[in-house]
Amino acid sequence: MKYHISFDIDFKRNPYKGRFIALEGIDGSGKTTQALKVVELLNKNGYKAIYTKEPTGGIIGKLLREQILSGKVKVPPVSIQYLMSADRAMHQEEITEELKKGTIVVTDRYFWSAVCYGIADLPQAVNYYLTALSVLSPYTRFLSPDVTFFLDLPIKSSLKRIGKSLKHREIYDNEEKLKKIKKAYDLLKEKFVKEFAIINADREVDEVTKDLFKKIAKMANAKKAHKA
Repeated sequence: MKYHISFDIDFKRNPYKGRFIALEGIDGSGKTTQALKVVELLNKNGYKAIYTKEPTGGIIGKLLREQILSGKVKVPPVSIQYLMSADRAMHQEEITEELKKGTIVVTDRYFWSAVCYGIADLPQAVNYYLTALSVLSPYTRFLSPDVTFFLDLPIKSSLKRIGKSLKHREIYDNEEKLKKIKKAYDLLKEKFVKEFAIINADREVDEVTKDLFKKIAKMANAKKAHKA
C-alpha cells in the first residue's frame, strides 16, 4: 500500500566560532589527499585546523572499514546506513568540541556520502530525489558543514586513479557503483545548491590544494571579522 508523504529538510547549522568543512566526491577524487594537505597548509599559515574522516577510527568506524566496506563481511545495505549513523553520532562530539575552540575541522566524507552510497546499494532504478530525501532525513539531527566541497572528477579519471591505488579495494570501487554514486551526487548538487561548492579535481594535486586553501581561509577570515 502506497502513501504520499511530503516533508521539508531543515539542516542543523554550525553555531560555533570554528569552521566545519566537508570534502565529498566519488572514489579516486582525492578527498583524503586534499583533506590532509589543506589542513597542513592551513596550520602552516597560522590557522588552527584538524583532519578527521568518516567512517572514523573509532570502534564502529573500524568495523565498517576493516570488515564491511572491505567486503570481508556481507551485511544488508540498510545495516551499513545504521552503522554509519551510529559512527557519526559519536563523531559529532569530537567535531563539536573542536568547533567550540575555533578550530577549522576538515572532514574526509560526511553524511552526503551516506546518501549517495545508500542509493548505490539499491538494486534497480529508483526515483533518486525521493530516495535521497528518505535516506537524508535521519541525518538532519547532525551538524551540517559550513560548506561541502565536492571534488568533481569524471568516472574515467576516477577508474584510472583507483586502478593505480592500493587503498581502493572497497565494495564500491567498480564502474557500475561509481556511476550510480556520481548520479546521486549530481542530484544532490542540483537540489541542494547552497550546500555545495564545486572544485575541479581533474587537475594537479597542488593546484586543487591551493584552490581549497584560498576558499577555506577566506571563509575563516570572514567569520573572524563577523565575530569582531
